[in-house]
Amino acid sequence: MPEKPPTPKAGSARSGRRWLSLFYALPVLFVLGICSYMAFRSASHQKLPVRKISANPFVTVKIADLDAHLFTQGDALRASGSDMFLEFRDAQGKLAEVGEVTFELVLKMPDAVMHSIGKVMHTATPGQYRTSVQPGMAGEWTATLGYSGPRGQTETNFSVKVM
Repeated sequence: MPEKPPTPKAGSARSGRRWLSLFYALPVLFVLGICSYMAFRSASHQKLPVRKISANPFVTVKIADLDAHLFTQGDALRASGSDMFLEFRDAQGKLAEVGEVTFELVLKMPDAVMHSIGKVMHTATPGQYRTSVQPGMAGEWTATLGYSGPRGQTETNFSVKVM
C-alpha cells in the first residue's frame, strides 16, 4: 500500500497567519514609534519664544478717566504680526483693573475693509493685558480699544501706524 503524504496540521496554518500579520504590523508600529518620538522631542524640549517688548509705549490714549498704554516690540506694529502689552492706569498712575478688554484694528480702503482682532488676555497683574494682532498690511489703521467691567463699559478709537 502506498503511504499517504502527511497532511498539514490546522495549527501550523494559524501560526503562519499570525506570523504574516506580525510581519505587516511591525513596520507600521516602527514608523508610528519614530513619529511619536520626533513629535515628543520637538514639543517638549523647546523653550518658549522670548520677545523683548519696549519699555516705552508706542501709543498712549485716554479712555474714560484712565490712560491706556500700548507696548510692542519697537515703536510700531508690524504687518506680519505683533505681540502687544496693554496696561490701564488711573490719574494717580496706579494700575487699574477694567475687566474684559477688546482690541480691533480696521483698515478702510476703496472697495475693501480689513480687520485684525486681537484676543486680549489677562496677565497675573491686575490692569495689565496681553494680545497678538496680525494686520497683514502696512498703513494707517484705526484701532478700537474698549473694556467692560467694574469701571463700566466704554471704547475709544485712535490711529495706529503699522509698518
